[in-house]
Amino acid sequence: MSGDIHHDSIRQQFAQRIPTYERAATWMLSRDLIAAQREAAGPAPAGRDLCLDLCCGTGVVGRNLLDLGWKMRGLDLTPEMGYVASQYFPVRIGSVESIDSEPGVYDLATLRQSFMLVDGDKALSEIHRILKPGGRFILIQSVSFGAADDEVYSQVQWARHINQKTYYRQIDLENALRNHGFSIVGAKTLRIRESVDHWLNSAPELQPELRQHIRKLIADAPDAYKWARDVRETGGELFEDWNWLILTGQKD
Repeated sequence: MSGDIHHDSIRQQFAQRIPTYERAATWMLSRDLIAAQREAAGPAPAGRDLCLDLCCGTGVVGRNLLDLGWKMRGLDLTPEMGYVASQYFPVRIGSVESIDSEPGVYDLATLRQSFMLVDGDKALSEIHRILKPGGRFILIQSVSFGAADDEVYSQVQWARHINQKTYYRQIDLENALRNHGFSIVGAKTLRIRESVDHWLNSAPELQPELRQHIRKLIADAPDAYKWARDVRETGGELFEDWNWLILTGQKD
């Protein structure tokens, strides 16, 4: 799929999700995840306080850094998403694979749960370029817990993310950052409980047959997967834990 066609597909996917986007899964507005992101960013240092929220969506990450003193800017491919985020901070419409910015402008960049949808090499090269020396990049991404759940989790991710370009484990993300001129200065994981049925039914881009397939992958997964992710069905609703990685790289 060419870059333009891929970008158009992403825009179509997320434009239709605006009405329910922030309620589509527990992690979207999770206080624990937001707190972990705030902890990773920390208070903005005087004179080094410009942050770019990449693939900013409706601005959940960025708007929760404003009171820490960060001067937020946003970038998103989908105009409808950018419009919502622009109510909190200035937003440009564009791709993380080609950022409209001079080099060495930003002190901090953030990107949450979108890295698998983009060309990772292009994105990391651009993020490294627009950061000042010593600037930090905080990558927030759901990953497998380990070998016990990785195989099935990979299948679930390829099925549920219709525009996914790459599947990443924690070690893959760490290596990607190192290979693009970042030192790993922080790595934290966080377990968040999710209703599988809720997030499946909140994704209008998934056809009913695909939703059933994904649910079956989880419900009928090997015991190792179910143990790692604490898969349980309660009152006909399927639940599991997600593993969130908050990874911080510093520009060398």
